[in-house]
Amino acid sequence: MINAAKLRRVAAIIVLAGASLTLGACATAALPSQMSVRPGDLAALDAGAPGYHRLRVVQIQGGSATNPLWLSNVSNDDFRAALVSSLAVMGYLADDPAKADLELTASIVDLERPVVAIQPTVVSKVRYTVSPAGGGAPLFDETLAASGTPTMAESFFEPDPTRPANEAAMRANISIFLQELQRTLKAKVAVKGGCRPS
Repeated sequence: MINAAKLRRVAAIIVLAGASLTLGACATAALPSQMSVRPGDLAALDAGAPGYHRLRVVQIQGGSATNPLWLSNVSNDDFRAALVSSLAVMGYLADDPAKADLELTASIVDLERPVVAIQPTVVSKVRYTVSPAGGGAPLFDETLAASGTPTMAESFFEPDPTRPANEAAMRANISIFLQELQRTLKAKVAVKGGCRPS
């Protein structure tokens, strides 16, 4: 019968082996295409719906470049690209940014990544603010949290399983934002009796 001391030694060996595999692989940045909401993930806006073709992305902050010797991260540029793509897919993105009457700013507040995990779960926290382009009180200003975990295949075959976990967490976060934004804009339209939110 295996005693407790032997079990602890076996557990320690497994953890160290996992750590060596994780830290031995070069970390890679999260890909915008994998962080983006895809066609069919959510119902796209109908023409004339609140927010339809009215937004432009003006500022992204809180992201960081990936250090290949540490953990996968999300940069501001890659998050911006994912947001722009998601807004376009959903029908929010203005055809001409100069004519957009709503502005979106987003800040990555936190990206909680486990240092060592075979199948890591990442938690993303992002603050989104949607304001009139001409100034005024925000129509939407919320910090949203979402988690993401890679598939078992990604965990075992990806050199850096933190990357797909980051991508899943950010994609889920953007998805929640788009749903919450639509609910908020619809509520404001209802209160105004059908007028466009301003």
